[in-house]
Amino acid sequence: MFVMGSYSMDHLEINTSQNVVIEHDVASIGDRMLAQLIDYCVFFGYFLIVVLLDTLLLGNITFVNILLCLPVLFYDLFFEYFYNGQNLGKKVVRIKVIRMDGAPATFGNYLIRWLFRIVDNVLVWGAVSVITIIINGKGQRLGDIAAGTTVIRLTKKSKLATPIFVNIPDDYKPVYPTAQYLTEKEIEIINDVLQYYRKNKYFNNPQYGDRTRDALEKKMKIKPQQFTLDFFQTILMDYNYFNK
Repeated sequence: MFVMGSYSMDHLEINTSQNVVIEHDVASIGDRMLAQLIDYCVFFGYFLIVVLLDTLLLGNITFVNILLCLPVLFYDLFFEYFYNGQNLGKKVVRIKVIRMDGAPATFGNYLIRWLFRIVDNVLVWGAVSVITIIINGKGQRLGDIAAGTTVIRLTKKSKLATPIFVNIPDDYKPVYPTAQYLTEKEIEIINDVLQYYRKNKYFNNPQYGDRTRDALEKKMKIKPQQFTLDFFQTILMDYNYFNK
């Protein structure tokens, strides 16, 4: 469940189920067209490689047609699902698909967007998509409206002096979706606190961690049931999951 706050043609506020207001810049039509143009360049390069291989090695028209069509057909669905809402074009332009309630998009969300693509982008040369985005005002084409998603512009992040990497299992499921919206400075603080208590006895000086935990709970509007150190570790894993 979600409740929309306010929006303009280039700005969107989402009130998540945890009552956390998240602000985003909506990806412009120009952003989305540029990303799609990059994808078309990728397709063209791929076609050239397949045709070259066919000329040199294959000579099987049926197999070549499958090679040409299937990867392109499932390109968006594959990349958006496995790469957290981005295909190659979106990655370059720094835009991504998110859910309108702030939760992580599911395979079902990406599937619905993909199924509507023929209506949005193919019919009338994409005019349906452009008109819908303009009228809707929330960066949504028909597929986004049906899937409960939109496309946002990512803010440029500064590089951490020492990047904080956490090993994440392939089947990892994030626990706190709003961890992705913490700042790099906040993540650094969480990591510093976690490392401090790993090197020292936590119960000799719990106030350091308790203050950090209280600040996180207040900002994220959550009441985690985990022990403090486990909570910090989960936050780091969730942040890395969404910002990999």
